[in-house]
Amino acid sequence: MKIGLLTFPRLTNTFSIGQPTLLAQKLEPSVLYLSPSEGKLEFIEDNKPRHDIDLYLCSVYTRGFNEFVRFSNIVGKDKIIAGGYHATAMPEEVSKYASKVVTGYCDNIDEIIQSKPGIHQGSFGFTHMRRDLIDMSTMKQVYPDIYSNDISGSMVSSVGCPYDCDFCSTPNMSGRKMRTATIDYVIEEINDLIKNKVNTVFIRDESFATHPMVNEIAPLFKDKFKILYSFGTSAVYAKRPEILKTLKNNGWHSLNIGLEDIGVKYKKNLNMKLGVENIHKAGLNHVMSFIVNDQGKTKEEARANYKALYEAFVDLKPLQVCANFLMPFPGTKLWDEHSNRFKAEDFDKFDSKTPLFSEGAFAEWHKRMLVAVQLKYYYSDEYAKFRDFHCGDTLDLRMKELAKEFDLNISWDKLLDLNI
Repeated sequence: MKIGLLTFPRLTNTFSIGQPTLLAQKLEPSVLYLSPSEGKLEFIEDNKPRHDIDLYLCSVYTRGFNEFVRFSNIVGKDKIIAGGYHATAMPEEVSKYASKVVTGYCDNIDEIIQSKPGIHQGSFGFTHMRRDLIDMSTMKQVYPDIYSNDISGSMVSSVGCPYDCDFCSTPNMSGRKMRTATIDYVIEEINDLIKNKVNTVFIRDESFATHPMVNEIAPLFKDKFKILYSFGTSAVYAKRPEILKTLKNNGWHSLNIGLEDIGVKYKKNLNMKLGVENIHKAGLNHVMSFIVNDQGKTKEEARANYKALYEAFVDLKPLQVCANFLMPFPGTKLWDEHSNRFKAEDFDKFDSKTPLFSEGAFAEWHKRMLVAVQLKYYYSDEYAKFRDFHCGDTLDLRMKELAKEFDLNISWDKLLDLNI
């Protein structure tokens, strides 16, 4: 039996200026964690149906749902087993297009393949990623100090997050209880990354800062990679600065923490200023994700929000700011509040870069402003005090690409004065 592994949206679905771009995040898809004990496996990057494939294992995200539906209508649901975030959140809907739907994680794929059609709860376990099924040299990450010739990779050492942010799908998919991999598992994954010539590694644990075995896990990475970074929470770093010393001593480059919606307080962001200060005192850097909530705001209210974001960037001094519009993904608390606003055809917009609550020219203005607020920070005199942004890394190159796409060849101090 020949088995195809696919992720929806397809891995190559990255565009800029109407053309595919190599300057966008492209990391190993999670479907590579599925490895049946029998059959020949092949990862199908372009998601095109194949006459020689007997069974398709599909990981479905919300943005890829409609692409998945079209694929199912061509190959037939009987040849499909589907799982992933969207399938976990909306299993009944996905079951219309797959013979079997797996919710949650799945280390029992052999059992699922042999089971009867229907919806199945996957069992949890740390399985190894099949990086041999993809071209790792094409894996890239837009990140400070990562360059185009670097090979980016990722891995997990724990699953789950103790926080319950309203925008996050993790509680539905992974739960709030932390589950940790064994030391041997982590060592084997590190060795596989090295085997694949990866030199920049993203530890993609949802909450590495709360890893119960951080003191045992972190030293396993020491002196093995050029760039090493992971998710974190400012609340933890404010309370436990000793963790930061451990990470610094074992080669961490930086930490990803959330600024999120500047008008909302999240438990994980308590004492953010102190957490950031502790990061810097430890000799580490940080990047920050942020959320723009365009719901119900006038243009002037929205502009004030962008200016507040810029001021927060200047105050907290992240190396990078990662932009997202408010996305009420299925399986989140936000979805419970806003699900009546959206139909399946709207799922194509769930890319975090498209405003969902604004329309027409106002939506286009928001998309431009989302890029403008980042450029204003990167090009500012304040940023230049601690880092040369124009260094040719993937972050620099990607922002130049976006500036061209959105026609933002504007003096940096005027970037937030845009009109429709």
